[in-house]
Amino acid sequence: AFWLTKIKLLLRKRQDTVARATCSRLPLLFTLPHAMVQQQLIEESEESSEEESVTFAEALQNSAIRHVLLDQLQISDALNPSVREQIGIHFVGIVLSIAAGACNAIAFAKFKYYVSHVSGSATGIGLRYMKIQEPYDWMEPAFLVGYFIAGSLLCGLIVHSNGMKLGQARYEVVLFLVSALEMVCWARKIQNPAWLAAAMGVQNAMITSWSTAVVRTTHMTGTATDLGSSLGRIIMRFLRLKCSLEEEDWNHHVADRKKLVLMICLLLSFIAGGYIGAAAWKAYDIHSLLIPAGLTFTLGVVHIIYCILNREEVEEEKVEEEAFRRQISGKGIDDEEQQEVAEGNTAAAQFIR
Repeated sequence: AFWLTKIKLLLRKRQDTVARATCSRLPLLFTLPHAMVQQQLIEESEESSEEESVTFAEALQNSAIRHVLLDQLQISDALNPSVREQIGIHFVGIVLSIAAGACNAIAFAKFKYYVSHVSGSATGIGLRYMKIQEPYDWMEPAFLVGYFIAGSLLCGLIVHSNGMKLGQARYEVVLFLVSALEMVCWARKIQNPAWLAAAMGVQNAMITSWSTAVVRTTHMTGTATDLGSSLGRIIMRFLRLKCSLEEEDWNHHVADRKKLVLMICLLLSFIAGGYIGAAAWKAYDIHSLLIPAGLTFTLGVVHIIYCILNREEVEEEKVEEEAFRRQISGKGIDDEEQQEVAEGNTAAAQFIR
């Protein structure tokens, strides 16, 4: 009876693989000492786990795992953002939306074209080619589309990765480039809207890669879509659950609510930028273009100051990211600095291990 009790306790503590091995070897349990049996079970468990183990990168090939992780990451971003991230996303998004709205309004006041997005220009190519829209020069909207794409290409050459990497990616270079393109257009007395289209392409590519396509500042179609869909999910959740939300439902509600607030801020900022650009055009004519150029230039300076003040923290974050990247790919840590980070007591170090 004593040995049977010990065996039952052992079976409860083991994983399913150990339990299966135990059940297949019950006769052995009654003939060998308990310590020998326990050691053999542990060895079989380790061998089984080694055979069945996969890297995190291999596990991500499973669509079910990816869907769950993406869902949890989105909720985590909304529920547990740092103060730095919250201020960064809202401040940068609002300022760039104002700048893009002003630039778009100034371009329309001068050329009767919108330069901050390509939908209208792409449609105008066909309309002008078929002699429906005047003037009939279809190459002009085609150039706007081409310059917008060229601006996005330039941003891709400077910023190599997705995600917000304050202090790591060269955001100040991109922002200075946007400001420089607008200044060139101002110096040439806004003779061609293509330079403004290129500037908007650079800005849109930067903010899209920075926020992984969540935040847009040069056009409001996606922003309005996210605003409406987030509001719809909030309403339906309360109607379906009758205001009795479980913890998981409440987490989704908080995520949608924060996204709704951000989208409203961006939309109102873009509208305000359009008003500022129109008022400045009436008052200062071509010199109104200095407003969006000055805003983007100021953001570039702010990012440089941030890099200087948080140099050590940024370096530590880069090492942690590289260590974790090598761990999930199955390559292992190959650097002393990464090894020191992985052996630390921080939450990131424990998760990496």
